[in-house]
Amino acid sequence: MKLILLKTNIVEGLFSVERATGINTNLPVLKNILLSAQNNKISITATNLELAITHTIQGKIIENGRAVMPAVLFGSVIKNLNSERITIETNENTVRVITDNYEATIQGGNEKDFPIIPHVSDVKNSIRVAVDVFLESLGSTIIATQYSDIRPEISGVFFTYSNEKLTFVGTDSFRLAEKIISGSGVASTFDEVSFIIPLQTAEELMRVIQKSDDEVTIHTDQNQVFFITKTKFVTSRTVDGRFPEYQPIIPKSTENEISINRQELLNAIKLVSSFSGRTNDITISVGENKKFIEISSQEGSLGSSVYKVPSKVKGEIFSVVFNWKYLYDGLRIYSSDEIILGVNTPDKPAVIRDPKEPSLLYVVMPIRK
Repeated sequence: MKLILLKTNIVEGLFSVERATGINTNLPVLKNILLSAQNNKISITATNLELAITHTIQGKIIENGRAVMPAVLFGSVIKNLNSERITIETNENTVRVITDNYEATIQGGNEKDFPIIPHVSDVKNSIRVAVDVFLESLGSTIIATQYSDIRPEISGVFFTYSNEKLTFVGTDSFRLAEKIISGSGVASTFDEVSFIIPLQTAEELMRVIQKSDDEVTIHTDQNQVFFITKTKFVTSRTVDGRFPEYQPIIPKSTENEISINRQELLNAIKLVSSFSGRTNDITISVGENKKFIEISSQEGSLGSSVYKVPSKVKGEIFSVVFNWKYLYDGLRIYSSDEIILGVNTPDKPAVIRDPKEPSLLYVVMPIRK
């Protein structure tokens, strides 16, 4: 193999794939990347067997071929080069990196030992989503997702398509975020399909997919899912298990509704949280005049703090305790100036919603005192 590449393009490709390399010492080949030049396409691939990322880069192919090399070493060499134009040559398992004033020889591995990356040639159906809509939806729901050894079925983001709607859902059992894409925002040849992608996969998709990729095409089979853009190919195992039936926990109505400026509420929570201590608890209360809410916290060794925020309140006087981080995260996924916080009794879920954005919903459980 012989290639002429630009440093900028190689660095971009390495950034996309580097976190998919494996750390399993029993399979040292997973610490490598695969550089391939075939079918007029140059690509860099890394995998840890659970997740694989391929990034296509621009360059001149003088001779086709494939080379496996240590990801960390190759990345260190490339990123520290001063030259923009780089020639890469291979001879059996040896890789040469050449510029006008520098040359390095890297001892690579046997490309036949590199894991086979699944392809989508046998997967006919697909879902297509505009990349900005995809990133917004995934970002809105990943925020409510955490890894769980006990409940692996919630250790990822749930995708489900039916009735011409693609729904993203994330939950850690204390909070839940749901985003629905419909209409011109999504196109699919599936009638219905559901799968869960691992949290790591969701995080990597947020990191490597860029708005310039235009569109994301999703394929899935029994235990694999594929995300394809014009420069990226991400394949991942899906999470085993059945995502919980979450619809029943979403309140159909709320007894009390607070209409409030989102940014001012964010500022209040952030300031008051300094006194929340280890439990991260803050209290939201409504006074008798219902013209403002109080956000407060206290910790015996620290002191106390109260912040009054003007608001419009419908309902009764109440006082509810929340984990401030969960409430703060839920507010951040919205973009409107005004949001509505719907609150029931202290033992029932509260809901954050935006009347102008009904496709996005965030549910958070209060802390029982």
